[in-house]
Amino acid sequence: MRKRKWQTILYIVLIFVLFGFHICINQLHFSPEDAFYACERGLRYPPSEEILLKFEGDDGATVLVGSQEEGLFVVPVERTHLFLWRMASGGVDGYQKMNAPLDGYLTYQGNFLGMCQDERITEMSLIFGNWGDRNWKEFVYPVEEGLIFIECGKELQKEGFDLVMKDNFAYMEGRNAVGEVVCWEGEDGMARALRGGHYTRDAKEVTKPFVTAPDME
Repeated sequence: MRKRKWQTILYIVLIFVLFGFHICINQLHFSPEDAFYACERGLRYPPSEEILLKFEGDDGATVLVGSQEEGLFVVPVERTHLFLWRMASGGVDGYQKMNAPLDGYLTYQGNFLGMCQDERITEMSLIFGNWGDRNWKEFVYPVEEGLIFIECGKELQKEGFDLVMKDNFAYMEGRNAVGEVVCWEGEDGMARALRGGHYTRDAKEVTKPFVTAPDME
């Protein structure tokens, strides 16, 4: 009886040891936050000051966004083995530096993720399209200072834009409460076509409101 008892204890300990070994080898974690911070450590970044956002992706992954110095750290994670978590397949966005007063990028799902660092900006315009077929589309969204997350991926797909080809993301600008441009980001050619002139990226003076060029109607 005593021998069977010790055998049972030994089997239980062995199961826990093998389970722990399996977790370490396969880089599994007990929460999405643990998987997020492990990814940061693996890429040699300090831990994020705060996890600002967590949202569900179209592919079933959970995307976490942390605040790093002068930018964001973005990691998609997924559930596995019922209650464990790991970095999602398909890669990681990682560190995204935010340079301008209004800055951001398209995630792999075609959603806009960025930051507004100018309290004057209350509205942003995103322009998608390409020079070849003149298929332009403007999306206008209200924003405020801080993190920006806009789920525009499904809208883009309906308009026929290829989310894999990030070149479709051509131009963006931030405007104040009366529609005047505070800053813009994009190719000079796009700016001239949209405004009929050239403007610096961070406008020091108030500029005229957004005007769509006649050949883009």
